Amino acid sequence: MKFLFAVFILTGFSAITFAQSKLDYTEFDRLTKTHVNAQGLVNYAALQKELPALESFINQLSTISPDKHPQLFADDNEKLRYFLTAYNAWVLQVVTKAYPKKDTLWGKLLFKDKPIKLGGQDTSLNGLEHGIIRKRFADPRVHFYLNCAARSCPPLQQGAIPEGKTDEWLTASARKFINSAKYVSFDPVTKKLRISKIFDWFAEDFLTYLKTKQNQPAPHIVQYLLLYAEGELKNALAQVPLKEIKVSYFDYDRSLNEQ
Repeated sequence: MKFLFAVFILTGFSAITFAQSKLDYTEFDRLTKTHVNAQGLVNYAALQKELPALESFINQLSTISPDKHPQLFADDNEKLRYFLTAYNAWVLQVVTKAYPKKDTLWGKLLFKDKPIKLGGQDTSLNGLEHGIIRKRFADPRVHFYLNCAARSCPPLQQGAIPEGKTDEWLTASARKFINSAKYVSFDPVTKKLRISKIFDWFAEDFLTYLKTKQNQPAPHIVQYLLLYAEGELKNALAQVPLKEIKVSYFDYDRSLNEQ
């Protein structure tokens, strides 16, 4: 009995100590650098062999969160870093655990009903994305970092966001996404602009940002693109009046982002 009591005390002490420590992103950083290629595609078969390492990181997310342990997060950028990483890590864990089965990718199980835990609180991927990330932070750049494991999603990043670098990584993600012909394509002759469905699904986020943060009274999605567009794309878009640009959307490829 004394032995069991001692074990209980030690286990409880370890849990308390763990909860008082900052989240350690080391394993997530290593796993994504090892099993994600430069195109953001995942070697799920290889990652599946390291599932315990991924689930060890998930266990940290399940125990620690900005809501439960605000003292462990220096500012809003560190909180956002946590939630962005949590989303991508949970998606990666769910898909890897089910692989090679793929029918949960865009189904009810994954995005609506799949329970996840953050800092001891039950939620879902939808709850995390819409109820926390979008609602609290109101930063459209998150849509270029969050990865839903589909090929038309923004590419999954190699490595974890370094401490203190959330803003830089989100800006880099926005530039990479908007300057990729896979997601944004403009023909200056026909004035036809084709963009990712993400700009359609989350139009409110982009337009509200333009109105409230960029002082654009009649916001247009092209104005958001111009914040991050570079080179020929930027020059071409800037030379055409907004009302003359014809906007359409690429088909969304929901197949798995596997290598």
